[in-house]
Amino acid sequence: MWNYGVIGFIMLIFSIGGGRFLAFGRGNDEKSKQVKWALFVLYFWVLNFMALILLALVYKFA
Repeated sequence: MWNYGVIGFIMLIFSIGGGRFLAFGRGNDEKSKQVKWALFVLYFWVLNFMALILLALVYKFA
């Protein structure tokens, strides 16, 4: 099957890309830079744990 390092790297790229898009994209020009970075960290961890839960469910039922 897949190597755990490859799965972790894919989760990292997904979380970084999604957090960056949600925090810095979508026309959030009215927010300060500190708020954008705080939102990026929040979205990064939320997406990371969502991916981890999803992969755990796939592993359990597959």
